[in-house]
Amino acid sequence: MSSLTDYENDLVNKYSDINEKNYQINILSMIRLWKINKKSHYDYLVGNEALNWKRLAVQILNNIKIKENLLIEIYQWLSIPEIYSGLSEFQFRQLIGFEKYTSYLSYFYGVLIERSILCYVERENYKKRISNGKSTVNVLNVSYEHIYGFSFLTLYEEYCKKSTILNKKHYEYDDENFTYYCFKKRIKDSEPAKLASDTKKGTIFLQELMRSEEKRLGLSNNKVKYSKIY
Repeated sequence: MSSLTDYENDLVNKYSDINEKNYQINILSMIRLWKINKKSHYDYLVGNEALNWKRLAVQILNNIKIKENLLIEIYQWLSIPEIYSGLSEFQFRQLIGFEKYTSYLSYFYGVLIERSILCYVERENYKKRISNGKSTVNVLNVSYEHIYGFSFLTLYEEYCKKSTILNKKHYEYDDENFTYYCFKKRIKDSEPAKLASDTKKGTIFLQELMRSEEKRLGLSNNKVKYSKIY
């Protein structure tokens, strides 16, 4: 269990009566009411503004006693490859609250879509180089240069100089922060037409991945509906 403030403990206790019918409502309600001090460091708040709500949900769950079967069901829900985790946009926004909703959209576009743009460009570069009989060793740098105008190493060194590295070990959170840094740089430096084009390509690529994951998890015949995200 992680260390919670008195307010957080009271909040968890208020919504801790979780069952298979109310867990979505209770978890998202806790996140809506969760106080975030943007002067503090949280591993679920990327770039100090973009909310990874699922990481916060896991931290909250670590402080609640839940039966194993129900906990498995909750984690399956958190793993749903869909922007609003099986809920409609209206339901999700109402439950998580407008402030957390907009913060999550910053995470969605600044981390998930941004990674998808890179994956899309890498895939296309691999195809071109293989079809032309060229080496694929330097595809990562070529892809970064295509999107951002700089190599991966140049961008990462720039990011490290401007950021405070809190841990010697490297965590998923660190990757997310670097991705979000690249996203903000792209927004600032790209021409509007290229910005829109790259974002659309990344969005379509992410949709393809989500549909593939839905099929793998057997969600196509489930009640979970796939939502358009652009």
